[in-house]
Amino acid sequence: MAINHYKLLTILFLSNACLIQFGCKKLRIDCTQVKYDFILPVKAFPNKDLINIGDTIFLEINENVSFIDSKSGQTINFNGAENLGSALGFQKYDSVSKNWSDAVSLFSFYLIKGVELKVTSLDIQYRFIEENGAYVFKLAVIPKQKGLQRLVFSNSNNTYQKTDKCTKANFTINFKETNHNRHLVGYAGPDVPGGDLNFYVK
Repeated sequence: MAINHYKLLTILFLSNACLIQFGCKKLRIDCTQVKYDFILPVKAFPNKDLINIGDTIFLEINENVSFIDSKSGQTINFNGAENLGSALGFQKYDSVSKNWSDAVSLFSFYLIKGVELKVTSLDIQYRFIEENGAYVFKLAVIPKQKGLQRLVFSNSNNTYQKTDKCTKANFTINFKETNHNRHLVGYAGPDVPGGDLNFYVK
């Protein structure tokens, strides 16, 4: 028993010395790395390439909080995301200069589900919300001027959960079951995934 007692005292002494040596510093974890890559689909309806001034385009996300990680192929429950959202840009094509210009002011908006964070001349920033085990977002977009126009969802990068701010995920936001209508801008290639939607307002 005496030997065990002395061994215990020795272990405690050495442990204390180590703590003093390293200043009781916590282990540092690298929180800059992105661990997961997910796809978050969005739909637009009615999905037409030609609409009238005053018509409404609905943009909707309704996706289960479990996603397939493109890196590992595993299904990951990523519920409780604190900063999952997008900067939604709006542009109009100028046929004279043959350039796209920012056009947030040429639309009216009605947010049905989600949180508006910031409005700039370039875009409107939104955060998606979680309801019944799904991330949801719904926005009504109403054009106020004629011409060739488009809207574009940005991806949500470095997204983290409320309970784990270190494990990051990138969300690529692509339209699903929605025509991009890229023929309006002269594109005739394959229908590659993306967050852009083109339409002509008459």
